[in-house]
Amino acid sequence: MADEQKDEKKNKKVNRMTLSEVDAAIKKTQEHMKGMNSKYAKELVGRQAELKAKK
Repeated sequence: MADEQKDEKKNKKVNRMTLSEVDAAIKKTQEHMKGMNSKYAKELVGRQAELKAKK
């Protein structure tokens, strides 16, 4: 039971997301917040740039 809860964790830190998770989070943020002006959205874009630079 405890293992299932870990796998279904709702929130994940931005600095631990993979590129695909960041892309999905950016898409979801754009749909719900109608833009990329929030601090969360800016952090996602920064993480996306960081991951693409490593690739």
